[in-house]
Amino acid sequence: MPVGDRRFWVIQALVLAIDTGHTLLERAELLVGDSELYLLSVSVVLIPTVYAGLSFGLRGAVPTVLWALILSIPEISQHDWTTRVGIFTQFAIVMAIAAIVAVRVEREKAATRASEDANRQLSRLNAIASAVAGSLDLDDVVRGTLRARLDPQKEQVVWVRLTSTPDFAERTDIDASSADVPTKLDATQEALTVAACRSGQVDSDDATTATAHTVVAALKSEGRVLGAIGLSRLGETVTADDQQVLTAIANQLSVALNNISNHQRVRSALASLKEAKRNLETYIELATEAQEEERKRLSRELHDDILQSLVVAKAQIESASSLEQPELGSRLHTAQEVLGEAIVNVRRYCRDLRPSLLDDLGLADAVDWLVCDLRARTGLAVDLTAAGTAQRLSSRDELLIFRIVQEALHNVERHSHATRARVALSYTEDTLAVSVADNGRGMSQGPGHASRDQPNPGLGLPGMHERTKLLRGTLTIRSPQSKGTELTLEVPLSGRHDSSR
Repeated sequence: MPVGDRRFWVIQALVLAIDTGHTLLERAELLVGDSELYLLSVSVVLIPTVYAGLSFGLRGAVPTVLWALILSIPEISQHDWTTRVGIFTQFAIVMAIAAIVAVRVEREKAATRASEDANRQLSRLNAIASAVAGSLDLDDVVRGTLRARLDPQKEQVVWVRLTSTPDFAERTDIDASSADVPTKLDATQEALTVAACRSGQVDSDDATTATAHTVVAALKSEGRVLGAIGLSRLGETVTADDQQVLTAIANQLSVALNNISNHQRVRSALASLKEAKRNLETYIELATEAQEEERKRLSRELHDDILQSLVVAKAQIESASSLEQPELGSRLHTAQEVLGEAIVNVRRYCRDLRPSLLDDLGLADAVDWLVCDLRARTGLAVDLTAAGTAQRLSSRDELLIFRIVQEALHNVERHSHATRARVALSYTEDTLAVSVADNGRGMSQGPGHASRDQPNPGLGLPGMHERTKLLRGTLTIRSPQSKGTELTLEVPLSGRHDSSR
């Protein structure tokens, strides 16, 4: 009964007044058995009863009729059975009319409440849609979803759990309609959240959902479970409509999280593309400078070495024409030696520019020639090991790998101060792994910075990284301080075999 409503007691007081008036009129003999107004009081009771039904429904109409009946019992007991039946019939009619009115009122109120709830749910869904669609910031989206999901007219706790994924760190955000927001989930909420994250479905604390107080829906996007969103009502069950709304919110939030993830990936890809573009521009600039430097070096070496050797040989031959036979042979022998050295140097220049071994015998033999040449020229202890069955690759790929190894050995020779180096080739069915390691002093600033004691890294490391990109492989450089350097190149072999050889 609505005992806390003042109107309810006003209605009961009106019933008491009607009964009192009926009693007074009867004692004054104004309501005799054959009077037209004898049953007027019972009919008048219909007015407060119907009003109670209109105001409070059955919980107001039924107590009002019973109250009127109780007040009439002393007066009813004074009549014969025929009159009593008539009076009880009148009360039954009043009760029926009050019930019909009350039921109708309750249905209209229920429909109004349902409409209001639907409007509120729709407003919250619109607010959530605005929150998740208007921002690509994860914190704003999560907080906006929690605020929009809360119904201030009900005591609720809502939360969002994101699992650890490549795009998001694990986190749990909680909000409540009361001022006291929990700092963590209780045991039931935590268990249901974990279960929803594992199953990717909707879980509640009651299998029939008839008396459920907590419901959790999984957040799914493109077949992945990103987390869960949950709702708890304190002292009130979660309706089927609440579950449908929670599922709709989970779908909206999943779309928003997917948008944020895609946005982050696009930003990362754009940043990588920008960095690659900057590196490529730098590489092209350095390559142009290196090309000019290489031309200057070749011009200088040809002028200072080959050309001078040819001039000396020519002078020896010219001077030999005026000499006697014994001295002629000596001069010609000297010219022969000069020409031989020039031939050796020219061959070395040609091998440096494009080793014929690479085309004729393949990568393994070309790398072996690099190792032997470095060992012969510097006395450095360099070893070469090969594992697996060597496979021929395309000319382009073998040249790129050869240049990477050549540059790595060049760094070992020029900058490592090493006494020992090791080159290893490892062929598997799908991968070629190449490593170059030394026992030198390592890189002072790590890979990608100035190489060892070089003030400017030049084209060495950038060139190796660019060639690795062309190979679609991976290049890793480990260089603990004062513990040497190890360069490892891994190249996928699928589709790279050169069938023309």
